[in-house]
Amino acid sequence: GENMFTYTYDHDSGFKFVGAYLNASDAQSDTSYSDFGIEYTGIEGLRLVYAAGDVESVTNTKTDETTIAGTYAMGAITLGVQVSESDSNVANGDTESTGVGISYQVNDDLAVSYGINTSEVTGTSPDQEATAVSASYTLGSLSISASMHQVDNINNSGTNDREAYNISLGFAF
Repeated sequence: GENMFTYTYDHDSGFKFVGAYLNASDAQSDTSYSDFGIEYTGIEGLRLVYAAGDVESVTNTKTDETTIAGTYAMGAITLGVQVSESDSNVANGDTESTGVGISYQVNDDLAVSYGINTSEVTGTSPDQEATAVSASYTLGSLSISASMHQVDNINNSGTNDREAYNISLGFAF
């Protein structure tokens, strides 16, 4: 929103804090809200993040959101995990999401990755589950990448599954 107050503090030890506040008189929201995030990068290859906030764009629809995530890179492998939660005062509005991903840089030219995500909404069944696998190859100024994505139970509906494939070719000049 406009006229948001934001404060950022970076410390040499690898800690970073960001806080924000939006006053309801801004006309972007009919209620005030605030959020904050903390990041730690003080250990080589490690990144940890925690963030929380409240959202209420319409009166009496407040949602408290939190997320915690981490990545760790060691050599050619990077592993990432994220867990998020959204607690709402609206019926069946609570959501929990968990995602895990791994990537491997085979050499300077070839990289592969795999990721999964599960999303659960209170009062609904089944859980939405997504997976993806991708690979990319660079040869000089030419790059090609391909990926396959599958999502089961979209919007927690047992009859809504989809698959997608993507191939892209890029030239750098």
